[in-house]
Amino acid sequence: AFVYMNVFLACSSFSCALPTIEPYLEKLGALPLWAYAVAIYSVGQFLASPIWGYLCSIYRSENTLYASLLIGIVGGLLYATARTGVEILIARLLIGLYTGSQEACHRTIVVRCTTDNERTVAQAGVSTATVLGFLFGPALAGIFFFKPLGPVYFLGVPLRLDTFTGPGWLIVVFCFISSFFVTIGLTQEQTKGLPQCVDPANDAKKTSQGYEALPAAEEARYGALEREDAKAKGVVRDLEKEICTSRMPIRVSGIIICGLVLFVNALGFSAYETITTPLVKNDFGWDLLYADLLFVAAGIVCILVFFIIRLTSASVEDRYLLLCGVLFSTAGYGLMLEFFDNRMNLIRFLIGFAAVNAAMELNRSVTMSLASKILPPASRHHGLLQGLLISCVACARIIGPMYAVWVWNATDRDKFSQGHW
Repeated sequence: AFVYMNVFLACSSFSCALPTIEPYLEKLGALPLWAYAVAIYSVGQFLASPIWGYLCSIYRSENTLYASLLIGIVGGLLYATARTGVEILIARLLIGLYTGSQEACHRTIVVRCTTDNERTVAQAGVSTATVLGFLFGPALAGIFFFKPLGPVYFLGVPLRLDTFTGPGWLIVVFCFISSFFVTIGLTQEQTKGLPQCVDPANDAKKTSQGYEALPAAEEARYGALEREDAKAKGVVRDLEKEICTSRMPIRVSGIIICGLVLFVNALGFSAYETITTPLVKNDFGWDLLYADLLFVAAGIVCILVFFIIRLTSASVEDRYLLLCGVLFSTAGYGLMLEFFDNRMNLIRFLIGFAAVNAAMELNRSVTMSLASKILPPASRHHGLLQGLLISCVACARIIGPMYAVWVWNATDRDKFSQGHW
């Protein structure tokens, strides 16, 4: 549960600033930096994910998470106290580093703490928390910072607390809440399901650090397994090397395919997400409230997909679930294209929009799980792999909106919003 909550808070840190970042930059006289301030978040996520995923594989997970949270606190403080547009850019970059590292670390923990049968559902939970964080971040910022509350004095220093600076302070609060969850929940979750990681020589040290000791019978059983493993260490090492060498082409190609699926899926989704609000405004006459409700409905669809994955993952192979997701995505984009008249059909648009959001949740969850099963269970590269896959999504989220805005500006807006693109 702490994994899902921390990922939710990290992703909320991205979206809580989106409604106010444009007027905030305008107030600072740096409105031309608006697009860069949005995109540089994904740059930070792209850079941090593989690095923190790798670090999480070789160091204690709580240490890497605390370092990530420290970056988030610095980013939030800088955003809340910014005086120039450049400071906003740096703050957004740090927040992207924080979010990307959090997701990479927590997905690595999920891989290490679950079996192959449990992993698809667990990864679906992380993906659902990610989507819900993106959707509900603006609502959280609006609830706490609807009216100016400042200045607030802290140690004699006046702090601005208003609609513009509120998201920065909220990110700081999120980081402290996440650090609390890491402190009370990480060691228990990490130890559960991973008794093979327990080293009898360090039992006293681990007990003092909060690890739960194994029951006597379990300790004896795993101690015997360790002795047997020590006798066969050389044979196992040679066998693993032989297996890895013989399967390497298949393993690499499978990872590349998973990365491409994630990239293409996120690219299309982020491009369409960018122009959904102006599209429904021009074609259906909706205001901003109805557009926001549309994205809330998308979050509900993602939750439903999570429960579907939970019910079907035990009996349906991941590759077949992924095939269903690709078909849903293709059908959804096809429904949202208009070939026969000059305006988008509302019913077709809503069905297509729901299909695309369902496919986004399904494809991301299953692909992250499927890729982790390609590597050997004891591989130290799971964290790096999870980080690289998140980087594929972040890269798509940089290119997709830029492409959508470019087409929007290069094409007649009315025709563009009516499906002729």
